[in-house]
Amino acid sequence: MTAQFVKQWSSYAIKASGYLLPVILLGSWTSVLAITHAPVLISESTSTRAVALESVVMKPGPFPVTASVGFAADSRTRVVLYAMNLELLVGEGASAFTADAEDASHNHYSLTVEYVGQVPSFEGISMIVLRLNDAMGDLGDVLVRLNLHGVSSNRVRLAVGHVGGGLPDDQGAEPTPAPPIPPAPATPLTIAQYQAQFSNPSFSSDQDIRRFLEQATWGPRGDGSDLQHIRNVGMQSFLDEQFQQPISEYPSLTLYPFDFGDGCAPNLSATCGSANYSMYPLQTRFFQRSLSGSDQLRQRLAFSLHKLIVVSGNTIIWPSYIGPYFRTLDQDAFGSYRTILYDMTLNPAMGFYLSTAGNSQAAPNENYAREVMQLFSIGVDLLNQDGTPVLDAQGNRVPTYDQATITNLARVFTGWDLKSYFPWSANPNVYVPDFISPMVLQNNRNTYDIAQKTLLTDIKHATPLVLPACTNCTNLANAQFYKNSELNAAIDNLFNHPNVGPYLCTQLIHQFVTSNPSPPYVGRCSAAFANNGSGVRGDMKAVITSILLDPEARGEVKNDPNYGHLREPVLFTNNLLRAFNATSDYNLSGSWTTQNFLIDLGQDLFNPDTVFGYFPADFQLPGTSNYGPEFGSLSSASVFKRANFVSSLVAFNGNGILPSGSERPTGTQLNYSSYQAMSGNPAQMIDALDALLMHNTMSPSMKNTIVTTVANIPSNSPALRTQTAIYLIATSAQYQVER
Repeated sequence: MTAQFVKQWSSYAIKASGYLLPVILLGSWTSVLAITHAPVLISESTSTRAVALESVVMKPGPFPVTASVGFAADSRTRVVLYAMNLELLVGEGASAFTADAEDASHNHYSLTVEYVGQVPSFEGISMIVLRLNDAMGDLGDVLVRLNLHGVSSNRVRLAVGHVGGGLPDDQGAEPTPAPPIPPAPATPLTIAQYQAQFSNPSFSSDQDIRRFLEQATWGPRGDGSDLQHIRNVGMQSFLDEQFQQPISEYPSLTLYPFDFGDGCAPNLSATCGSANYSMYPLQTRFFQRSLSGSDQLRQRLAFSLHKLIVVSGNTIIWPSYIGPYFRTLDQDAFGSYRTILYDMTLNPAMGFYLSTAGNSQAAPNENYAREVMQLFSIGVDLLNQDGTPVLDAQGNRVPTYDQATITNLARVFTGWDLKSYFPWSANPNVYVPDFISPMVLQNNRNTYDIAQKTLLTDIKHATPLVLPACTNCTNLANAQFYKNSELNAAIDNLFNHPNVGPYLCTQLIHQFVTSNPSPPYVGRCSAAFANNGSGVRGDMKAVITSILLDPEARGEVKNDPNYGHLREPVLFTNNLLRAFNATSDYNLSGSWTTQNFLIDLGQDLFNPDTVFGYFPADFQLPGTSNYGPEFGSLSSASVFKRANFVSSLVAFNGNGILPSGSERPTGTQLNYSSYQAMSGNPAQMIDALDALLMHNTMSPSMKNTIVTTVANIPSNSPALRTQTAIYLIATSAQYQVER
């Protein structure tokens, strides 16, 4: 293969003599923002047709769908393409890449990248082996691209079956032949070297800082203060500062009785129900914190953990009962994931929601045992450290646990209950439960299961962990000591399972950066979970730093079509409010109030329907193999309601979201006066809004359309021009999919 490639390389290198490649070829990683440059696929010198060979017979196209020389696994053709400007980290290979093709009918095909390697004697040139998709037939010309770290290459033409037909070249596409002198190879960085660059304030561009703020906060502030701060201190220092920020607390509310009649019937105030039997006070505090709180990263991470380790107001309707659950997530967010698992296990709201409160050996409830494994820690299938599934000899996934494991773990969670019930101050004859203190072991020894239990495979000994039966639980003190020790052993058993790193990292990357991370990205995060650099496992500060300072997260532009994630309603709302320095009474998701905007948008804040959260974590986009969890909450109805919500915010009547009664006293208004001052020059205004809302990634066609639309509005209507521009941007797919 190499010898024939060298011969081929020589022939097309001569043809390319005198042609300057219209891209920057890096020989060093030190002077520019690394890993942001697009890969370049090599084409002929006079067209965008790829320089490509069939991988076995080394013949140029057109390429048969079925290989002329079969492979052991299948008979699909492998095609070798050649590329430059592949900026890989140390240890990255084929799994860091994706590739896709588009045919004349705009059908898209994912192509498996099976091999990437430098060509001997031409180390600045890489060969990429692509496996044709099983759905491909005799298509004629297709346009193929390569994607790395969220950045796409140019698209080159490839003939499948026959030459001709296909799509026209992309607008502005030019030939990208090999340069007369082969480029020098780039020196790959380690992940530590790459991340170290973010301690330099001048390392990042404004575009990437805005992207970073979209990921690490509830969105860049419209006044530019957070942008300027990161310019001054750098991204790493910003993260270190966020780790030290004090918590903007949720309110400590008076515990109310279970019975609505006992709590509100004598009161009869108009707000008693919403204030004490709905999520309203927590929902309004959520938006107050997100718009003005300084602990932005903690809030983002705690809310992400809430979506992973779910407790719902649909079941626990008392805000005073569920508030301590949210405060625990805030307090634990930057600590150890083991602490999170332990504290959530003994949290009263969790105990009530998944039935560990009052769990007894007579009939152990399995809800929490199942969900703490399936959803909170290890997932249902064994994983490699890069998040890909472990497969058995037959190519099937391997389950992480079975029913027996669930049954045994459920027996561990017997004996715990709420700490106490005490008289309600308004009526001493009515008792209220203590949902503030962690659950404790009951004084009833008969509720404890003290027999032997077999749990997950113990990683240290590569055998299932066996918790021995208690041999001296003849009194309550000994039994309680045994149960506490047993609980800690079970939490350790979960926490030390090798799945936890890749499972948790995949879920958090979905929420912060992209729904389809590459295996190396997940693997780098898993490595940070396993060891924070000081030998500590499960350090959440190391995990979130790894996620946010990875090359797959950083960079000015991410144009891989499979990159990014939909802004879920709370993120969509907060991004807009912060961008335009909104004033608000914070009632945007008010339970029991006249209009709950987030329900309209498809997310009932703090009231997810099930333990699986607001949307399925494994939701796939219809007709594709791509994940898009937030799209699970999107429907044709909610798409229109998103547009209506933006219309309400930008206020074509000039008043924003109007006040409505005592629970929405002032409403919510955006401040876009600085953009309205530019409305006389629509192009200037749209450029400024592009920088604010989309970190300068708006496509030229979208920008031209909006400029034209705004320019057609009379110049003596500056407010309408500004409102229209904001509305068109905020309702666009390019804005709503955060990239």
